[in-house]
Amino acid sequence: MKFITAIILAVYLTFSFTPIVNAQNVPPVIRGEGAYLIDVASGQALFTKNPDKQLAPASTTKIMTGLLAIEKGNFSDKVTASSTMLNNEIVYGTQIYLEPGEVLEFKDLLYATLLNSANDAAVALAEHIGNGVPQFVDMMNQRAQEIGATQTHFVNPSGLTEEGHVTTPHDLALIARVAYQNPVFAEYVRTKTQPISRAKTDVPVLMVNQNKLLWRDPYVDGIKLGYTAAAKNCLVASASKDGRQLIGVILKSPGSEIYTDMQAMFEYGFTQFNNSVLKPSGTIISSITVNDEPVDLVIDHPIIVTHKLNEQQPMLSLRVTPLYTSELTSVDKGQVVAKVDVRDGDTLVNTFPLKTSRNVEPVSSSIDSLGSSHLSWIIGSIMVITVIGLIINNNQRKKARYWRRQARLSRRKDLTGSIHTNHTKMK
Repeated sequence: MKFITAIILAVYLTFSFTPIVNAQNVPPVIRGEGAYLIDVASGQALFTKNPDKQLAPASTTKIMTGLLAIEKGNFSDKVTASSTMLNNEIVYGTQIYLEPGEVLEFKDLLYATLLNSANDAAVALAEHIGNGVPQFVDMMNQRAQEIGATQTHFVNPSGLTEEGHVTTPHDLALIARVAYQNPVFAEYVRTKTQPISRAKTDVPVLMVNQNKLLWRDPYVDGIKLGYTAAAKNCLVASASKDGRQLIGVILKSPGSEIYTDMQAMFEYGFTQFNNSVLKPSGTIISSITVNDEPVDLVIDHPIIVTHKLNEQQPMLSLRVTPLYTSELTSVDKGQVVAKVDVRDGDTLVNTFPLKTSRNVEPVSSSIDSLGSSHLSWIIGSIMVITVIGLIINNNQRKKARYWRRQARLSRRKDLTGSIHTNHTKMK
């Protein structure tokens, strides 16, 4: 019965929408309070609305939960649900109805989190990976800072409404971009349905992706939606077309228009912008000196720039930062020793590692390779001289002891002769 329901739902989602076509050179009208459209390759923003406004993310929170689960978790693990599943202040809303003591495979909990948006599954993953929800939330916030989502603060792994649980359209686009670049994450969020294994009966076992655009639009390939009464409708979506990938974010939209608004935003990005290569892979970005030898620093990925059609290409700035704190005495070819930040004005849009173009051996190794035999001769000579010195010194000590012994014997003979003479005279 559940399988038939899922099929009916899939058919409904597939045919109940019509694609949005808007090739005019006008930005889309987005009815959500915040929006952001980013080109994945360049990292540049193509459309924004209140990009830095802090808003509740609802279940789009689970993008970070899923990313951390993939980065920190073990897919061979089996996870035992804790008594937290009965705490209705932490676990409520959309669930797969886990019970304390129930054991599920790690991957199945991840499907339940990212497809079905199950809050109990998200909490179970958080407790398993972080050894507790608070510890996992700390990991979420640390990862957000690493990504550059500095206006984001998570309070829970599910996205349920709590004070201080906020993000921004800009931050959420950054998080989604990093998450989707993980191939395992990408595979999960573009999966439409996935059965999971459970020992219990009369519980959800078929996970159905709640992202309606994934069913509706052939170009859409993820990511996550969410809803709470406070956050309203939230959607993060990815679309790929003609070799380009865009990620869109809409937060606090009043209703189902969030889907057509997202499609309009994608259409605007695909038809009004194009990508070109600013710096091809292998380009020398900077150079350093190691042991008085020059070493080029190169990128192994192209730097892409996105520009609006019929408009001048934006000026991107490159800023190189070394990753070492003391002077390098040697490097291996391909070693990452610096990074280059790509900025569009004041906005950081990309960061690439800089790798060394050649090997440089340590100074000591160079000496060994040029004159190791000479150095060995010097060491051997020193050892021979030392041994000869010890032998001479030892012989000198022996001679000194010999002559001292002879002197003592001579004195004894003189003393004995004198005593004998005196004795003769007395007779």
